Amino acid sequence: MSRFLSSSLLVAAMVMAGGIALSAGADPAPAAQSAAAQSHAAPRCLDIQNAGRKHVVNDHTLLVYDDFGNAFLLDIGGPCKTMDDYSKFGFEIQGSTQVCQAHDAMILYSHNDEPPLRCLINGVKPISKEDAKALDK
Repeated sequence: MSRFLSSSLLVAAMVMAGGIALSAGADPAPAAQSAAAQSHAAPRCLDIQNAGRKHVVNDHTLLVYDDFGNAFLLDIGGPCKTMDDYSKFGFEIQGSTQVCQAHDAMILYSHNDEPPLRCLINGVKPISKEDAKALDK
């Protein structure tokens, strides 16, 4: 009986050791890549404190990059239909510096030395770097 127990324990130990060896030999890269992707995921909101370069896509769309290279499309309404890449842009905030949805802030726009106009932000959409590159011509 003791011989049976010892061989059973030996088999159990081998199975456990094999399980440990398999898990120790498993590639941790997919889990690490997933964690890295989550930590580097593009933010959902534009933080205007980090707003950088801007590009006018059309008469109602402004492409804004933050200081980290993330791109956001802003749907602009109001009198900003004549904006171009030489225009000056700023933001008028209403509480938070995060622009996550329509009306979280307003765009201040001026051309040359004209006084700034206030324009509504009707929507904010984070986009991929590839999509931004295609629009940024």
